[in-house]
Amino acid sequence: MSRFIEYTIDTELVEELSFLARYDKTKKSIQGIVDMPDRQIDLMIRFCLQNEGRLSSRKRESHYKSLSDDEVTRSEQAIQAAND
Repeated sequence: MSRFIEYTIDTELVEELSFLARYDKTKKSIQGIVDMPDRQIDLMIRFCLQNEGRLSSRKRESHYKSLSDDEVTRSEQAIQAAND
């Protein structure tokens, strides 16, 4: 049992904390690009992560129609940079 706990702390917890730190950094980067509610930023990050770092045209049309091409491109770049 103690090996399992040690593995969880050493591996899974470290990975989770790293993910959360990258996520927070990405979210702040996007907030610096465009003023959007947190919920919309979270959704954009999820959409991009599901689509190899890009926002699909369908998702953009249905959720982010008001964003300029530059805002979308810069947001995608922030997401991609955090996940390289």
